[in-house]
Amino acid sequence: MGEEAPGFSLSVQEGVATLTVDRPDKHNALSLEMWLALPGLVHGLETDPEVRVVVLTGAGGTAFSAGADIAEFAGLFATAEGVTRFNAAVRSANLALERCPKPTIAMVQGLCVGGGCGLALHCDLRFAGAGARFGITPAKLGFVYPFEDTRRLVDHVGPARAKDLLFSGRMIRAEEAMAIGLVDRVVEDAALADAVREYAATLCGLSQFSIQAAKRIIQAVQDGATAVTDAGAATFLEEAARNVDFEEGRQAFLAKRRPTFTWRGWAR
Repeated sequence: MGEEAPGFSLSVQEGVATLTVDRPDKHNALSLEMWLALPGLVHGLETDPEVRVVVLTGAGGTAFSAGADIAEFAGLFATAEGVTRFNAAVRSANLALERCPKPTIAMVQGLCVGGGCGLALHCDLRFAGAGARFGITPAKLGFVYPFEDTRRLVDHVGPARAKDLLFSGRMIRAEEAMAIGLVDRVVEDAALADAVREYAATLCGLSQFSIQAAKRIIQAVQDGATAVTDAGAATFLEEAARNVDFEEGRQAFLAKRRPTFTWRGWAR
């Protein structure tokens, strides 16, 4: 698979799709066209049975993403309709990542700023190189960080640290980002791709039913579910009992062999 949209490149190897923001000359800033294209790209990966894990990264090694392309703002924000269109495009792109049923990993090297942090926050996990730097800088532009991005930020770092980052617009290093919960793992820059590849390969070898059900339940909890019925967990448990992966897992455990899981997704 090698489908592309303007400003992105895409490759799939051994069940892992790597979606790359490919504008290194612009620090991988996303144009409106790119924000609009991202949901379709993610949907294509959702429906591809060969894809089990999605990795989002930036080209060039010096930036994950600088967020939105500020050079477009004068034209986009000239009318109320333009503002609405831009906000809707960003919201749809981030929601596509958040609601992707498959595990998503942001592989962050270099700068991760503004809307780039929003993209990373809407992935399930964030792996960063030791030299990565993070900043959420609307206060330096007189702009406002979107509600959805702010919600995710608060979920990860708590309200006080979210206020610090948004009020000050300061840049933080990867070590601090991990300490406050913005990043899940930090490795040396040269080892980042291998670390992500190894982790993704581990996920590819496990039950995709278990992983996707867990992701749905966790999302339900984040959305406010407080009971089994709210999260749909009871349904997942009932389905698991008759699922091909559970049968394979049980048989493999009893035979003391490695399981080969074959479930690839719910029918659409």
